[in-house]
Amino acid sequence: MGIVPNKIIELYVERSSGVVVHRTRVEDVHDDTLLVGAPLERGQVIPIRVGTRLIVEYKDEGIKTEGRFTNRAVVERRFDGQVPTLLLRLTGNWEKTQERMFVRVDVLIDAAFAPVVDGRIQAVQTGTILNLSGGGLLLSADFELAESDVIWISFPIDARSIRTLGQVVRVRQLENDTIGYGITFLEIDEKQRQEIIQFVYQRQLELRRMFHAQEHTS
Repeated sequence: MGIVPNKIIELYVERSSGVVVHRTRVEDVHDDTLLVGAPLERGQVIPIRVGTRLIVEYKDEGIKTEGRFTNRAVVERRFDGQVPTLLLRLTGNWEKTQERMFVRVDVLIDAAFAPVVDGRIQAVQTGTILNLSGGGLLLSADFELAESDVIWISFPIDARSIRTLGQVVRVRQLENDTIGYGITFLEIDEKQRQEIIQFVYQRQLELRRMFHAQEHTS
């Protein structure tokens, strides 16, 4: 197992408002349990109750084992002390994921973007984001781009604005005769990626609730 003390991990916790991602550090590892630091926000401990089920994710940077791994866990105990900690019991097996984000969700978000040539941002164009994940997005635009092109892109999620660089990895014709560009994020700020991840999870839950509501009314 590639998870060891001092490893930075992320805890995916489902709240009433959606899934929230907390970063913390592994303090100790023993068989199927992890002792991790209680997540903090502005210096205050974020309350996570005993019995809470969550997803643990970490990144392995080994030459032969590089990748991101996830497992399910349950909070067994909380320890209040000078360094508050949580004892997590793993309930599944570590699974490797191809991308950082587990899901991609359909959206309709207006975006501004611009090609980057020789390190300089060119004229700003407009397009529409059709789906979004923590690793990238699908952009519909009239402006012509080619595979491997690098772009600067800006778009809103909730009340926040995401600005980052991306690279075109796929170009395909869409059903409405527009061009779709598969974009992977480049060197995205970790805080912005976390905001995207939380937005995607919340959006997925909203769509799921809408689907169930339609089932009950049909």
